[in-house]
Amino acid sequence: MKNIEQILKETGIEVTDEQKVAVNAAVTENYKTIAEFDKQAKKLTAAEADRDNYKGQLDTANETLEKFKDIDPEKQAEEIQKYKQAAKEAQDMATKQILERDQRDYLKGEFDNLGIKSGRVRDSLMREIMGEDGLKWKDGAFMGLSDYLAKENEKDHFYQTEAEKAEAEAKEKAAGSAPKGQFTAPTTGKPAGGDDKPTFNFGFTPIREVKKGD
Repeated sequence: MKNIEQILKETGIEVTDEQKVAVNAAVTENYKTIAEFDKQAKKLTAAEADRDNYKGQLDTANETLEKFKDIDPEKQAEEIQKYKQAAKEAQDMATKQILERDQRDYLKGEFDNLGIKSGRVRDSLMREIMGEDGLKWKDGAFMGLSDYLAKENEKDHFYQTEAEKAEAEAKEKAAGSAPKGQFTAPTTGKPAGGDDKPTFNFGFTPIREVKKGD
């Protein structure tokens, strides 16, 4: 790029050193170089881009506000609160249903272990145990369930206790080891001699009294 001195010399204008200093000072003060112009032009272009970006954001914000201009803030707050309450109730219901399912599965296992087979009895016990006034549920089990069932069983006897099971097994074992011959009630016969004497039938052929001379 040519400076002012070269331009003046090429055009045939001669200036003194003092004039050169004055000319350079005036040019520097009043004119910018192409490089400086380009630099300023880039700054201007960037500023215009920022302006357009901010204008776009402002337009979007204004459009959003325009959509809400007719909405009542109090009514909107009420609607939001309704949705929050509905979501909470749905969550509470799901939690309750999961808990009741776990409690029923637990009781079914306990009833099976005790041999409680009646569906009516099982349903009745579940309602009592799981009700508001029922047993406390803690760490996946009902507190005091064994005592509760034992007390109820004393009234209605819907399952055998361990002592009853042991007694029944003992009786069954004793019956299995008893003699298998048939015993019948005593009968009255009239053997030789004329006196009535009872005879017993143990499942064998009775022995007839043999008279002398037979």
